[in-house]
Amino acid sequence: MDTLALTLSAVCVALLFAIPLGVWAGLSDRVNRIVTPFLDFMQTMPTFVYLAPLTLFFLIGPASATIATTIYAAPPAIRITAHAIRSVPQTTVEAADSMGATRRQALLKVLLPMSKRTVVMGINQTIMAALAMVTIAALINAPGLGATVIQALQSLSVGTAFNAGLAIVVLAIVLDRVTTAASGRAEAARRSGSPLLKWRRHLLAAGGVVALVLVYLSHTYVWAAEFPGEGRVGNAIARTAADVTSWAQDNLSGLTNAFRDALTNGLLNPFQTLLTDSPWWLVGAAVVAVGTVLGGWRAGATTVVCVGLLVGTGLWSDAMTTLASTAVATVLVMLLGVVAGVWMGRSALVDRLVRPTLDAAQVMPPFVYLVPFLALFGATRFTAIVAAVVYAVPVATKIIADGVRAVPATTVEAATSTGCNTWQIITKVQLPMSRGALTLATNQGLIYVLSMVVVGGLVGAGALGYDVVAGFSQGQLYGKGLAAGLAIVLLGVMFDRITQAAARRAGT
Repeated sequence: MDTLALTLSAVCVALLFAIPLGVWAGLSDRVNRIVTPFLDFMQTMPTFVYLAPLTLFFLIGPASATIATTIYAAPPAIRITAHAIRSVPQTTVEAADSMGATRRQALLKVLLPMSKRTVVMGINQTIMAALAMVTIAALINAPGLGATVIQALQSLSVGTAFNAGLAIVVLAIVLDRVTTAASGRAEAARRSGSPLLKWRRHLLAAGGVVALVLVYLSHTYVWAAEFPGEGRVGNAIARTAADVTSWAQDNLSGLTNAFRDALTNGLLNPFQTLLTDSPWWLVGAAVVAVGTVLGGWRAGATTVVCVGLLVGTGLWSDAMTTLASTAVATVLVMLLGVVAGVWMGRSALVDRLVRPTLDAAQVMPPFVYLVPFLALFGATRFTAIVAAVVYAVPVATKIIADGVRAVPATTVEAATSTGCNTWQIITKVQLPMSRGALTLATNQGLIYVLSMVVVGGLVGAGALGYDVVAGFSQGQLYGKGLAAGLAIVLLGVMFDRITQAAARRAGT
């Protein structure tokens, strides 16, 4: 309930300015151009970087945690609301203008009603983003489930962390289903002509009265406020998770250590050495060339600016180490995402079975992943890479599955009729025709992996993530931590611009 209170408080505050700002950005191209760089900055800046200044102004506690969660949760609502307003057909707006509607009437009677579903989706994403911040906000004494996860991370208690993470997932599922259903509920009721429709407001009012009575009872009588039990199911889940992890440590340590050493020594270390030991100007020129080839001259110009600023931060070596880990993790994300995404895209049954698991994995706090991986692999860069892969695979898989499913069935049937086998249909038809989705999945995989850099710094990943964590925990290193946070933002902006431009070119 502490987590729910913090989440809803932050979401309410965020929506007070996010939706009006999103509407404004949707109506004005100039405002949209001004707002977009700030939104990119807010979404790619590691949360650790702005936790410290918030605690300086608002002290450690729930207030700073709520403000941090608000800042992190607002950008999705702004972006999606602006997109919703811009997606309303221009002919509809022109018809309203021709009938003499003012700008205010066009907004309230045409634009907002027609974009309601998409705006509600933005609210949904804001709630999900706020829940994702719960664990990190616990580092500045936020109440709730995040504190339990942090304590479990410190003591390597796998069962406690998994149980708390599962509770956060349950909250996320409830809030997600409620907000998603709310967008179409009233409209569906009106269309059905249900006799309960005219009693809707009366039932809501009666429910409010009953809720107030129950609140009064819970504040007046002990029997009405006592929690009814010790959570036996939770204890059983915690014990099971701990037992499974212990079994894996005892029986799979040889296999996991061999896999860790093979990936680290065979791929990560050589690639990192190539980036860090080569002349900085040569690596920078290569990055600019790749950005220009993949994204065009605009992406190349952005890459030039980002590389120049990375050099200016004085953290070039750490940035290249982070780049190596990010690239390796993204390759693994795409390999797993393509396999699972194609499987889901080709089978509706597999999609129905796998998608709920992906939804749950997407809202599971990243810190929860770290606990079992720390127990299995130790505090190494590999642990951070595995946690980043697990965090990023769900979103990449869903994007690829949607792209494969969007390939016209007639095209697949034509390929089948010419004698193509399953492997040929996948590699020669479905994947080439969904290359836009593949590029978008790469973009989102990169951004999600990069968002785990600081979390990885807590478990031995080093480089920029460690610099941010050290700056957050030691006042004399805050300047270096801020520079490292800026370097992570620059890497994120550079990757985002290149992959988005490549996705647009692939789509055309």
